[in-house]
Amino acid sequence: MKKKVIYGFQGCLSPEFPSQIVVDVCESCNYACIHCPQAEFSKSSAYKGYFLDPKLNKKLVDETASDGKGLCQYLRYTAQGEPLLHPDIVPMLKYACKYSGAQVNLTTNGSLLTASTGKKLLEAGVDVFDVSVDAFYPKTYARIRRKGDLAVTRANILSLIGVKNKGGYKSKVTVSFVEQPLNTDESGKFKDFWEEAGADYVVVRRMHSCAGAKKNIALAMASKAPPRRPCPYPWERLVLKPSGHICFCPADWKHEEMIAHFSKASLREVWRGEFMTRLRCAHLKSDFSGFKLCGQCPDWAATRWPGEGRAYADMMKDFKKGGVK
Repeated sequence: MKKKVIYGFQGCLSPEFPSQIVVDVCESCNYACIHCPQAEFSKSSAYKGYFLDPKLNKKLVDETASDGKGLCQYLRYTAQGEPLLHPDIVPMLKYACKYSGAQVNLTTNGSLLTASTGKKLLEAGVDVFDVSVDAFYPKTYARIRRKGDLAVTRANILSLIGVKNKGGYKSKVTVSFVEQPLNTDESGKFKDFWEEAGADYVVVRRMHSCAGAKKNIALAMASKAPPRRPCPYPWERLVLKPSGHICFCPADWKHEEMIAHFSKASLREVWRGEFMTRLRCAHLKSDFSGFKLCGQCPDWAATRWPGEGRAYADMMKDFKKGGVK
């Protein structure tokens, strides 16, 4: 019998502190991927070119170590820009790895993950490298990951795997693939290649619309969506933006749902506060009149609650236990 999904705090989801925190360290990116709004965002009035203040990264790590001890499963350095463009990314990650008490995940396009940078990050203690690749053939890569070169990215990943194995580092290297019309016939080849190359895990993701920002994808998803149910994000995560603001969704490209500036609030206060309480009620009632971002978003259909199927958090949990290969 299929297990009934409970929409609320359960399993690793706690009312005291988010189980994961997305750390969005910069708004800039050196790619213009077709499934990502970044290229359009960088030309909009919402774009300011922010880089996260390292002092706020320290504050986040310190609060995770104290208020989130045993509750926060991982910090994920990713979101709207390329993290390796941040000039202080190595010391920021090193501090997170040393003091947060949570796993540290770096999600990157891999173009700047040179042998030298990779070694520094391995020595810093990054737990999981998640490199977004999305193609097996160079021609497909060039069409999807515009401004990118598969030869460069592939060489960087293979170098990282080699250095990791030779040095006996405990870090995990994953590669990811977002399924979309241009690459659907390559997922098998992609998975076989990277498993043979020594990647610890190959993530094949379902495409999403970035909270409706990619209109064509949003329309396609909405046409196939089942009856609305709550998205797990309000019970699962918070996001620290490059501007220093806290929000609840990594796809808030237009900065429509900022909750507070992190210099004036704590993660615990925001998580237990009035805004998040209202947001959860809105999801349970499917009444998004006060939350435009959620109301226009079809991506909830591509998310999974604990016990509903394998999610990204399950991979991180398995890595922590020493499993998954």
